[in-house]
Amino acid sequence: MINKDYFKYLIKQNKKYLILIYVIGIIIPFWMFNEHTPTLCTTGVLSLVYGLGLSCIVPIYLFSFLQKKKSNILYFSLPIKKESLYLTTSLFSYFATILPVVIYQLITQSIVAYKMNISFGGFILTIILTIVHMFAMNTLITTITLLTQNSVDNFICSFAYIFLPLLIYIALNNCASNIVYTMMLGKGNYTRSLNAILYYLSIPYNGLAQMKYIGLPVTHISSIYWFIISIALSFVNYRLFIKRTVEQSETHTKSFFMYPLIIIFGIFAMLLVMYTTDFKSNVLTFTIIFMIYLIMYYFSKRKVYFNWKIPTIFILLVVSCIGFSSVYADTKGFHSIYEVPTTSSIKSASFNLFFETDFETKTAIKYKGVNVNDINYNSGSKNKSSKDKTNFVNFINNVIDQNLITQYDDFYSNSNNNNFYTMNVYYTIHSTTDVEGFVNREYIIEEKNIEKVLDLVAKYNLYKFNN
Repeated sequence: MINKDYFKYLIKQNKKYLILIYVIGIIIPFWMFNEHTPTLCTTGVLSLVYGLGLSCIVPIYLFSFLQKKKSNILYFSLPIKKESLYLTTSLFSYFATILPVVIYQLITQSIVAYKMNISFGGFILTIILTIVHMFAMNTLITTITLLTQNSVDNFICSFAYIFLPLLIYIALNNCASNIVYTMMLGKGNYTRSLNAILYYLSIPYNGLAQMKYIGLPVTHISSIYWFIISIALSFVNYRLFIKRTVEQSETHTKSFFMYPLIIIFGIFAMLLVMYTTDFKSNVLTFTIIFMIYLIMYYFSKRKVYFNWKIPTIFILLVVSCIGFSSVYADTKGFHSIYEVPTTSSIKSASFNLFFETDFETKTAIKYKGVNVNDINYNSGSKNKSSKDKTNFVNFINNVIDQNLITQYDDFYSNSNNNNFYTMNVYYTIHSTTDVEGFVNREYIIEEKNIEKVLDLVAKYNLYKFNN
């Protein structure tokens, strides 16, 4: 149960900080009031950035008494049950963070509504998304605070858990980029599907991305996911707080979910980023990463010593890195990196051709009386039948299977031909995480192959020629 007297005490004790929170936050509606063309997206992003910052700082501050033995003894000796102490402190944490941000969002959105029309659904959705992501961040930081035994570990682990998803993304993107460089034919956003990882690993990324595309009709499955995770962590936090003892304060953090897990994922990600097929380069970079690993490991233990477990863990991480990189390359990113989307995933598709030349020796050819630069296809909203999409996909696959496309990087590094064609292909695909659902490819077609490509355009009825 919530202890009302203790809640009032927290308000009184932290009055100056509450005033500071409200004073700083007033900048948001004040800034929006002076904007000539404020948008719902801008108000949502600004408010959420401020809210996420508060949700990181406030729980660390409110539960900081757990990191000090004297404070621990004092708080646990209060005539309040542990259950009430936790619930009241958590409620005050939400009160001090979510409430002011929501108030400012209501003010700023009212300003936006005054200056331009906004939908009631978008108005409500920005409030819900703000509450969900601030609740998620607050709960996560509280979990880290309850699993650490001192203030330094609390700060470092909180920082690590916020930025570790970005490092994991960079590592996977590096692997994906290597696949694209060696296997894919064109130039485009081949690794875009990796963005989905950040939706489910990073609270700030998910929240800000959802706010950015607030006006689009998208299902916010990842936000529901974070809400469920937050509810689960709330129960975990409750149990951790009840079991917390004074002896845990001011010691080095031992929980596997803190330094050990952070070190494993952090070092593994670093290895993936730096791994190459060149053995000599790996020796140098892996040695540097091993030094970083030792620093992280010894800092987590707060002492320097040696046993076979230390190098064994690193060797296992190196082996895992090499194995993962090989499997990731062989499966093309576990089938997440593709040249052509599947027919069922495509909502619409289009392409256009363009003649690249030095404009001195040659002009673009004509095919059945049509200049190549004028040949294009766009399914738009009119052609949504399965047959249309199948024809388009078969056309692209036929061009690839007949070797009519020259690999993008190879062409620019080896070719001396100044006259060639580019084929730009665009897809919009069904997606629940990548709200834009946009895929683009740019292909090189040499002069000797262009007529065969145009024969396929005619074969699949992608352009109406005058025969």
